[in-house]
Amino acid sequence: MKYLISLFITIVFIPISWSQKGEKITLGYNSQELAKVLADVEQKFDIKYSYVDSIATGKKITIPKSVYSLEAINAEIEKQTTLKIIKIDNRFYSLAMEENQPLQAYALDDVLVEGFLAKGINKTSQKVVLHPQKVETLPGVTDADILLTLQQLPGVKSPNETASGLHIRGSTPDQNLILWDGIRLYHPGHLFGMISAINPNVEQTVNYYNKATNPKFGERISSVIDIKTSDKISDKTKVNAGINALNADLYLQLPLIKKKLGLQLSGRKSFTEWLQSPTFDQLAKKVFQNTNFGDFDKQNNFGFQDYSAKLNFKPNDKTEVSFTGLWIDNNLDFKTEEPDSSINNQEMAISNFGFSLNWSQKYSQRFQQKTTLFYSAYDFDYEKMHQYSESEFEGYKKLNRVIDSGLEMNFGYQLHDKLHWDFGFQVFGNDISHLFNSYNQNLGVILGTEHNYNVTYAGYSFFKYDFNKWDFQGGIRHNYFGQLQQHSFEPRFLAQNHLTDEWIWQLSYERKSQVSSQIREDFANDLSLENYVWVLSAKDSYPIQKANQFTTGLIYKKGSWLLDLDLYYKTISGITSFTFDFQNQYDLNIHKGQGFTKGVDVLVQKSAPSWRAWATYTFQDSQNRFDEINDHEYFQLNSNTKHSLTISFYKKIRNFNLALGWFWHTGKPYSLINDSGEIASYNSETLPDYHRLDFSGFYQFKGSDDWQYKIGFSVYNLYNRHEIISKELERKFADIGDFLTPQYSVQDYYSLGFTPNIFFRVNF
Repeated sequence: MKYLISLFITIVFIPISWSQKGEKITLGYNSQELAKVLADVEQKFDIKYSYVDSIATGKKITIPKSVYSLEAINAEIEKQTTLKIIKIDNRFYSLAMEENQPLQAYALDDVLVEGFLAKGINKTSQKVVLHPQKVETLPGVTDADILLTLQQLPGVKSPNETASGLHIRGSTPDQNLILWDGIRLYHPGHLFGMISAINPNVEQTVNYYNKATNPKFGERISSVIDIKTSDKISDKTKVNAGINALNADLYLQLPLIKKKLGLQLSGRKSFTEWLQSPTFDQLAKKVFQNTNFGDFDKQNNFGFQDYSAKLNFKPNDKTEVSFTGLWIDNNLDFKTEEPDSSINNQEMAISNFGFSLNWSQKYSQRFQQKTTLFYSAYDFDYEKMHQYSESEFEGYKKLNRVIDSGLEMNFGYQLHDKLHWDFGFQVFGNDISHLFNSYNQNLGVILGTEHNYNVTYAGYSFFKYDFNKWDFQGGIRHNYFGQLQQHSFEPRFLAQNHLTDEWIWQLSYERKSQVSSQIREDFANDLSLENYVWVLSAKDSYPIQKANQFTTGLIYKKGSWLLDLDLYYKTISGITSFTFDFQNQYDLNIHKGQGFTKGVDVLVQKSAPSWRAWATYTFQDSQNRFDEINDHEYFQLNSNTKHSLTISFYKKIRNFNLALGWFWHTGKPYSLINDSGEIASYNSETLPDYHRLDFSGFYQFKGSDDWQYKIGFSVYNLYNRHEIISKELERKFADIGDFLTPQYSVQDYYSLGFTPNIFFRVNF
């Protein structure tokens, strides 16, 4: 281990040479674009400017040819523009409007692409950054839903048409780490995942990582969706309120002590319990297909809600403290009367509660620290009761509970102009349990129960090194899983080279591990979208999942054209047949396996001041194999769609914003079942191709006294195409005896039909 660390540091600390900032260079420009001037100055003085493209658009610089110092050039740029150049250190500078000065004391992430798909979405070398309240309308997305917005990116799929079911580069949704101010989200969806449980109208920044993830992030083997709500203390009370066809929401920013203490509150509540709009009817029709759920009303209803609060405290310029609380809740209560006059009642409650305490301290211009304490609790409670008479009944109960808490201490140090170092340590505790219980008036049978816990100790180190046209980011993470008594070393690395002014090349590698995951249960749950339970890795059953990902790609940006190309190869080990539902009634053993995904993500985009057009394409081949299954040969994942294509267009007409998008992908694979209920061929067949057309738009205007209004709409599946999107193997139960002699059948699931939605928002 000492050898590896020494080798890593040796590679990072290769000889460095940099320009003397006091030197002078001959320069001259005649009405030259500001972006070109900045690029030229960067190259000649060996410095870096960090800025978003929009603030430089349309600005031109004229400087007589002469010998200039860097300070003189910066002063001239400030004089001829409305921009302020802020010196971060001897090499890094930031361009901003006067009111948008950065708070960091060290190098900022360079924005490679501003307006990636839409304004409000930017791309850096390591991640995609979303500002939901600034995102222009996207096809089919109502009110800036964060998870639906991410699905517009290449490589992000939802084969079952849910918002929260994100399959990213061959991974399953439970392999994505979703954070809200450090709080772990285990159920990020409402209405069984059809919409995001993350309120998009809270002022926040979403950082999405799908490669070369910073080693401070662990716990999952796929992407990271890191959501950070605003730390700003407003100087006045601000209100953002809205309503759509499913729910109403309210967001408040309240200054308690001027520039010292501020409070943010948000709440979102469905009204589907007492009013079922056409939007809800369409979503419910898809969610509850192949169940005995009929029409919803005041007695038989489904509702959801989410609330958050954040208290920001800034006692001085060097200290920031914040406390965040979050509660996400979904409830279903449905009762039906059977032909024999018996009553069938099903109740389900799903909640995700959590809080975090964040403390940031800047000790100097070069050194700062951030400490996070978090707690997250996920509860799933489902009960099905069939009442034949007052004294005769049969029921089934399913419980799943996750407690996740921990402490993180992160440090950042600017070693010198070109090298930044992050390091830290973390302690996480996971306590996960589940119970399946069947009962009647005479007998109760525990079908399955498990309770495991683990404490993970992690340390990491990360360097960001930049010189000339090269940028390097690299680090390592070490995990020790206490109860499993296992170690995991996880190197992460990204190299980027500016080949020319237009071309950028990237290469990256990352290794990750995961101890908590979801497996499919096939007991008496009638709701196939919720038949997964969280479990914890254990020595004798579920191994630790581990993944390696290699990527390389090119970015081409010239004028209004953008090309983004990424190739990747990903391997995964530690998966089980229960994770991917490859077992049958004659074989309930846990089969261990491994898999791979190889793919290509492509984005082509053309931008203009009032319109934007883009196309994305993804090729993906994801395959697994398991011990003693399919002769140990590879076969496709259930969720694998090899080809997917989107073509979208956005247009702004005065105060109108409109977006149209066409989405197409090949069908998912499925297995054939023989007469004995065994799998005859593993995912050897493919469903028909899927496509739909989405349309969205809004009109924005201002009223008196700084009130702003927005009214908009979205239409999902404009031409109402119904297509089979999934074939699921369902285990059927009529009574307790069926647990000993199970029966299986194949159920067909169809796509969401024509689904309109409208919304109205007001800000003041």
